[in-house]
Amino acid sequence: MNYDFPKKSGMSLFSNYPSLADRMFQEIYETYKNRVFAVVGSKIRDRDDVLDIMQNVFFHLWIYRESLTKENSESIIIKTCKQEISNFISLQKKQPITQESAHIKLSDESDDMLEAALEKEEQLNAVQLSMELLPISRKQILTLNKMEGITQEKIADQFGLSKKAVEKQISKAVQFLRNRHKNS
Repeated sequence: MNYDFPKKSGMSLFSNYPSLADRMFQEIYETYKNRVFAVVGSKIRDRDDVLDIMQNVFFHLWIYRESLTKENSESIIIKTCKQEISNFISLQKKQPITQESAHIKLSDESDDMLEAALEKEEQLNAVQLSMELLPISRKQILTLNKMEGITQEKIADQFGLSKKAVEKQISKAVQFLRNRHKNS
C-alpha cells in the first residue's frame, strides 16, 4: 500500500533536513551528555534515577531548543540540571512509601487490633445467625428495641402487648443469645 500524507507548510515530520536548531541541539547533547551525567550523578546515587533526570533535562532543553545559543547553552544546561535534581528530591520527599518501608512489618498493636476487629465481626455474624432461630415476634421485638432504638412502650403499642410482655420477650431473647454464645 502506498500512503500519501498531506504536506503542511514548513518541515514535515520525517524531513531529511534537520533545522539549524535541531542540529545545534544534537551538538549540545553530544557535548554535554557526560557533564550532565556527572552533575546529576554527584547528587543522586541511583543510576536509573540519574538517567531519568538526564532525560528530563534534555527533554526540557529540546522544548526550548530554539532559544539556545552557543553563548548561553552551558549556563542553561547547568541551571536545568539543578532544577530537575531539585524536582526529583522534592518528589521523593512527598512519597512516603519507599522500597525499604514497603517491607516494614505492622507493629504488634496493629496486628492485635486487626485480629480483634475480625473476631468481633465473626461474633456479630454468629449472633445474627442465632437471631434467626428466635420466634418471629421475639426477633422483631428484639430488633426494634436493640437495633433500631425504639422504646418498649412504643413496641408494646405496635404489637398490642403490655410493656411487661415486651420486656419479657426482650429478656428471653437476650438470655437465649447469651446461652448460645457463652462458650464462644
